[in-house]
Amino acid sequence: MNYAQQQRDPRRHFVGIGSVVLIHVIVVYALVNGLARKVVEVLKKPIDVNIIEEVKLAPPPKTPPPKIVTPPPPPTYVPPPEVAIAAPPQAVAAVTQAPPPPPPTVAARPAVVNVAVACPNHLEVRNRTPYPPQASRMGLSGDVLIEFTVTPAGGIADIAVIKSSNKVFESAAAAAVAQFQCIGQGQAVKVRVPFIFRLEN
Repeated sequence: MNYAQQQRDPRRHFVGIGSVVLIHVIVVYALVNGLARKVVEVLKKPIDVNIIEEVKLAPPPKTPPPKIVTPPPPPTYVPPPEVAIAAPPQAVAAVTQAPPPPPPTVAARPAVVNVAVACPNHLEVRNRTPYPPQASRMGLSGDVLIEFTVTPAGGIADIAVIKSSNKVFESAAAAAVAQFQCIGQGQAVKVRVPFIFRLEN
């Protein structure tokens, strides 16, 4: 028997048809006995609605803030009491007083000698001393006082200008002193010589 013939077999549909008939019988019975009316009445009754309050949970316990532990301050330094220790007596050394140093010897200043005695040719040299050209152009006159040293051998040293009315005459006077021929006096002597510069009219 093929599948189509199996489906057309009325015996295979008895169970389904029986189930449908049974359901209809139960529904008709319920309608006859008023069961459906009771169901409708139950549905018409007001429905009690109970509002369930929200369960409030207790707040969690507050955790206290952590305590900040401050370390104790360091102990104050207290210096130990000073104990006075007696110093041992010092031995007194014999102090020998040194003799005072001798006074410094002051070099004796050379004696001042007249230029005529020490340098016989001074007049000749002074008379031929040239007049400074700059002073001549400017129409200047002036005086110069020169000091120098005559060595024991008759040489000339330490030429210095003691006084001058104008610097323009100093170099000419010093050059003239360098031409002096002096005689040694047995020791160093100081000599002063004046120079006078005058323009002739």
